This record gives sequence, structure tokens and C-alpha cells, in this order.
Amino acid sequence: MTPTTIPEFAILGHPNEGKSTLVSTLTEDDTVRISPFPGETTVCRTYTVTLDGAPLIRFMDTPGFQAPKKTLAWFKEYTGPPEKIIEAFILAHEGDKTFADECELLGPVSQGAGIIYVADGSRPVRQNDLAEMEILRLTGLPRMAVINCKGGSEKHLATWRAEFRKTFNAVRLFNAHTASVKDRLDLLAALMTVDPEWKPALTHVVTTLNAEWHHRLRRSVEAIAELLRFALTHTVSANLGKEEKRGAQKESAEKKLAKRFEAELQKKERETRQRIRSIFRHSLFEVNMPTGSILQQDLFDKRTFKLLGLTQKQLATAAATCGGAAGAVIDLAAIGHSLGLFTIIGSIGGAASALLGERRIATATISGIPLGGQKITLGPCRNLQVLFVLLDRILLYIRLITSRSHGKRDDLALAVEETALTDGGVSRHLSTSEKKAFQTLFKATGTQDTDETERALAEIREILIAKINS
Repeated sequence: MTPTTIPEFAILGHPNEGKSTLVSTLTEDDTVRISPFPGETTVCRTYTVTLDGAPLIRFMDTPGFQAPKKTLAWFKEYTGPPEKIIEAFILAHEGDKTFADECELLGPVSQGAGIIYVADGSRPVRQNDLAEMEILRLTGLPRMAVINCKGGSEKHLATWRAEFRKTFNAVRLFNAHTASVKDRLDLLAALMTVDPEWKPALTHVVTTLNAEWHHRLRRSVEAIAELLRFALTHTVSANLGKEEKRGAQKESAEKKLAKRFEAELQKKERETRQRIRSIFRHSLFEVNMPTGSILQQDLFDKRTFKLLGLTQKQLATAAATCGGAAGAVIDLAAIGHSLGLFTIIGSIGGAASALLGERRIATATISGIPLGGQKITLGPCRNLQVLFVLLDRILLYIRLITSRSHGKRDDLALAVEETALTDGGVSRHLSTSEKKAFQTLFKATGTQDTDETERALAEIREILIAKINS
């Protein structure tokens, strides 16, 4: 393989050992068909990792061995040129149903694909496994063994390692269900040690994928920055008809506008999640958060605000630092509207507002419009806590997405979330200087200072990169 060669690897093994799961994880392709039933894969399927439309590396998902002992018997009796053993076996058994799977799985190897053999290390080593290992040894081709402990048990791990060391150039422990991007890149890097001829091409692959991963993080951070900017600058407006200028009808119109503001902010949050999901190539996997997840809660649910964002003391300090125009508070909930955490205000009053529980979200104004009508405008958001709650939720979402292997098919577990929320969200643990950047953004958007807003966002992007990588 040269640096410009597209490396190709055939994933071999017994049925239901995790071959398809490994392919899905290595290619970051959640469309790879994975079944709990053995023998579902009957033909080789090629999955290519591409970057900017160009192929980078290929993996072939293959059927499992079905007649390893009979195949091994033929291999041992073979007396022809050693380098032709696979081609001879396929030619000798073409059309023989007994060896159909063996012919199919060895096909890519006969065409030059590297060998990655997968075994479930949570079960004992069997005679069929030993036969398969010996078949691959007799090919004389470079090969790596991957131990994928599907059941989680490592009781038989030492035995598997001992057997693999007899017949393989390299042995790696790799759980395709839980592998991180670092695990994936480490496995690809380990393939370089299997055959020196693979090193140039695989060095290019690993270097390129590592750079592309950091590019994804940058794109994700840009999506977060856009969400925060939107939250602090978005407004909604509605024209009031003659019958809506006063009394209960006016209150109803204001309530609808408040609900619309809330809905549009939550829509933007959902769109940002979808954008991040796409960046990390989760195309088919539906991110259905489990019951009880903070990410499943409504953005303005009391529990959300309690668990995420700043503490009341931190919030009071931050609000005092930001400052705010003093003014009368117009709390629509006080006049019959049930807006939950979403309440309209005329202006905020710094630390005093923060200590009142930060129930105020945005500023509402009413202005005249032509033909004697009125226009009511709600926004932008002037609640500092909303900024930090949005930040915590989206960072938690990124953590869940980036920690999820593409080969995993069940629902998201709460483990990552519970760990992240043991002591509040990320924002509670920001340093003073880091908090100041968000406070600057809050103040700059409030005064519509474009230059200061951009400077604050540039600093926030770097903070977010560091937090995601930590």
C-alpha cells in the first residue's frame, strides 16, 4: 500500500461475533445491518469511509464461517503454490453449497484485502474457532485479531489472547459497542504494525480522520455559538386588532406571543441538535432520550432550570456583573397567565432580578402601527440563566452523541448524563474568566454592540472546544 492507496480490509469471523457491529463502528455508518440472529449476512458488503466525496478506507462485512473444520482439512491437503491457496480453494468449491459462505468471505482476501478477524471474547474458545484461526494462518497473509467482548465478561480473555498470539500478527481488545473515536483511531493505527507495507496508506488515513474529527468539533461549536446568539437576539411580533387592544383579549394575545417565543427558541435548540447529530454522522439512529433524561424535559421546565445553569448565588453575581437597566417588572403570570418559567418583563434589574428566581425571560414592548393598530413585540431574551441552561443542554447532547458508537442499536443510556449532572451542568464549573466571556456576550447582544458580540463569541468558541475535549 502507498500513501495514495485506498486500504481495504475484510472483517472475518464466526457468525454473530460482532463483525457487522465492528464495520458500523469503524465506518461510522449506522445503516449497516446488525442482527442478533446468526447467519444474517450471506454476501460481502463493502462500506467506504469518504471525506469530501473521496474514498479514504474500505471495510468488507462478510458472512461467518459455516464449515471451518472441513475447510481446514482441504487447506491442510493443499500442495500447490502457497500464495495461491485461497484462489485454489474458491475455484475448487465454486457452486458447492457446503462451502458457499467460506468462498464468499475469502473472496475479498483473494483480491488483496487485509484480514481483521473478530471473536467474542466473553465466551470460551471452541474447536471451530481454532480451525478458523488455522485457516487464516495458512493463507500466509498479514492479519489482525480483534477481541470484541459482546457479553461484557472478560473471564475467557486470557485464553483468547494466548490462542491468537499463536496465529496472528497483532491482537487488539476492542468493544465495538462502546468504542470512542480515540479507540477507533487507535485500532486503525495498530493495523500499521501488522504489515510494514500498510503503514504509508494507514498513516494517511489516521492523520486525515484525526484532522477531520477536530473539524467536526469546530463545526459543532459554531452551531452552539449560533444557538446562543439566536437566544439573545431573537424577537417575535404580532399585530393587535381592535378587539385585542384591551382586557382579556389583549392578555390572550400576549400569552400566545409568549408561547410562540418559547416554541421558536425550543425549535432552534432542536435544529441545533439535529445539525450536531448530522455532523457526527448519526444518519439513521433516532436520538430518543430515555424517560427521565434532562434532555427530554421541556427547556423551560422547573427541573431543567434546577439541575442546569448557574446556582442562584452564581447567577446573582453574574447578573450584577452584566448590569441591567432598572425598570418596572410586568409579570403576566400575576394577571392570570400560566406561563410557567416564561414570563414577560419590561426590563431587568441586575442582581435583584437574579435573586428573584430568574423567572423573567424577555422584554415585551407595544408600539403603534399605521391605520390605528398596535404591534406587540416580545424579545430579545434578557434572562442570563436561559443562556447557561441552553449551553449545558447542548454540551450534554454533544457528549452523548460523541460517546455513542455507530454500531450500537439500543436507546441512549442515562449513564453519561447522570455522570455529567452529579454536580450541576458544565456552566456551574466555569472559571471566573470563562463566565465573563458569556456575561460579555449577554451584555453586548443587549446593547447591540456587534463588534463586542463577535469578540465574545470568538472567546466562547475556544472555551467550548476545550470543554468538549476535556
